[in-house]
Amino acid sequence: MDAVTDLVRRLVDTYIIPNASILKTAWYSLAISAFLILSTGRIHASYGRYHVSSSLFPNVNGKLGWMIMELCSPISASLFYTTYKVAGGPLLSKGHVLLAFWYGHYLNRAIISVLLSPEMKNSRVDIVLMSGFFNFVNAGWIGSDFGRLNDSEFTLTPRTILGLILFVVGITVNISSDYHLQQLRREKAKKGDYVLPGWGLFKYILSPNYAGETVEWIGFALMMGRESAWSFVLWTVCNLWPRAAANYNWYKGKFGDKVGNRKSIIPGVY
Repeated sequence: MDAVTDLVRRLVDTYIIPNASILKTAWYSLAISAFLILSTGRIHASYGRYHVSSSLFPNVNGKLGWMIMELCSPISASLFYTTYKVAGGPLLSKGHVLLAFWYGHYLNRAIISVLLSPEMKNSRVDIVLMSGFFNFVNAGWIGSDFGRLNDSEFTLTPRTILGLILFVVGITVNISSDYHLQQLRREKAKKGDYVLPGWGLFKYILSPNYAGETVEWIGFALMMGRESAWSFVLWTVCNLWPRAAANYNWYKGKFGDKVGNRKSIIPGVY
């Protein structure tokens, strides 16, 4: 393991840190470009209900593909945390606590929710690889900051308390909404057709799981106070909000006026 962390540190110190400004600009530009492209509604990431097969890229089992690309996040965060960890920090250091929150999110996202899901449509290998690459880079940046924050004690300042509240509320909305959708998929398997969600925040927006995840990572960024975490908030918005808009259009096409005054991700606004 020491050899691996030494290699990671040499690569980052040699190729990433000297070019940090250029790489960050490219990273943010990719996020904004993805938002603009996905917002047209003509292109969707090929997974879930928007999966489209391709002659160039083979399909992969939906559950397996999801687990592979999502597990890249905790693995990368652990690797970079170990590589850049400041020794001798307090037991409840900021790095330790935030890493635990990170593990909790991905324990549900990559394993528990997948095992409990009644079905997951196939994905394509290229989508799995691109998502895995993003998760590795994103979690690597955040994980290295976890390591650097290992010498700072996690204290309940007003900013931290606000961030913790938002994180807990966001992850609760995210998980409960996802499990409600899973229950509807079970009903679809029995009845043979989709059901319009009508529980909780689904009464006001059609993608409360995405809204919850956005709030969750805003809270996380407030607690962490690092550029890496705010970069993840940007990517979350640029990836999930266009998909929420696409979901809204899909529901409108499927259920018409039954959608009512509901919006996609922000009640009464968007």
